[in-house]
Amino acid sequence: MATDSLKVGRAWDDDFQGWTADLQLGRKQKKPASGASKSSTWTGKSVPGREPGDYPGKGSKADVRARLQGIARKSRQVMVKITPGKNRTMRSVRRHLQYIGEDGQGVVYDQDGNEHRGTNEVNDLAWKWQHTGPKMPEETDIRLAFNIMFSMPEGTDERAVYAAVKATAEAEFAGHQWAMGQHFDEPQVHCHVAVKAEGMDGVRLNPRKADLQRWRERFAHELRERGVEAEATRRATRMHQQRIDKPWAVTRLEERGEATNPLPSHSDAKRVERWKDTEKRAASSYDRIIEALHRSSDAADRVLAKELAESLVGQQTRKIVPQENRTKPELERT
Repeated sequence: MATDSLKVGRAWDDDFQGWTADLQLGRKQKKPASGASKSSTWTGKSVPGREPGDYPGKGSKADVRARLQGIARKSRQVMVKITPGKNRTMRSVRRHLQYIGEDGQGVVYDQDGNEHRGTNEVNDLAWKWQHTGPKMPEETDIRLAFNIMFSMPEGTDERAVYAAVKATAEAEFAGHQWAMGQHFDEPQVHCHVAVKAEGMDGVRLNPRKADLQRWRERFAHELRERGVEAEATRRATRMHQQRIDKPWAVTRLEERGEATNPLPSHSDAKRVERWKDTEKRAASSYDRIIEALHRSSDAADRVLAKELAESLVGQQTRKIVPQENRTKPELERT
């Protein structure tokens, strides 16, 4: 009898892991194959890419439960974006490092934890970037550095955000020279990070969508580790339809904080279709997850099932999944 119970438990765990993988809660996103790598300015040889491992415990039952709880409770979504700037000259790199240091009024911290205050010290840091490790010419046709912003909505613990960004940078940009600073000029709590494109081992940073999503997930994980509810799920996965009918160009302008007039005439039909397809798959996964949690012998699972069922994803799931395909009983309302 105990053996049968153990088999059932393992089967439930396997199914649950598969459904959450469909929601990208425990699975790596595939990164597109890159072209031939360029020779390193540091080693003179072509070197393969490097990708950090996932954050500790990713995909575990505790991790997935925490993320589903965040989805049910509409936890604040982290934002990570590469900010404009091609950084093909040392002048632009120095200018951005000065911006991180708020033109001498703030502090810039490097990857070793050293503080750089004032314009002279920040210029000295830029000089070290240029002359230590991989070469950084005054002007070139490739990107010398990346400017990245990590942000959370107003009211988030500022110290927790700073610590989470630092931990994320240490993991994701290991082997690279990087610098960061926290700004307080906007309601959103945010930090700026500048990363030298070529690492000390000759590997160049080459971020794609999968990398940005991994950065978001690690940032959210580090925030949760510090007691801040945070999530990093895709908008379609969390059934958030606010922007689906807007043209892609409008969404991009809004994300950049730019004017959206005049509006493009219509939305991208293919994009809307892809969104709906993703939403259908997500609804099917949520339907099965809620049922599995509801049938669990763990009281915490059943509570989570109720939270999910009553949340936005639960409401959308009931609209999308055909009633005849939904065999589970209605959750008890207490």
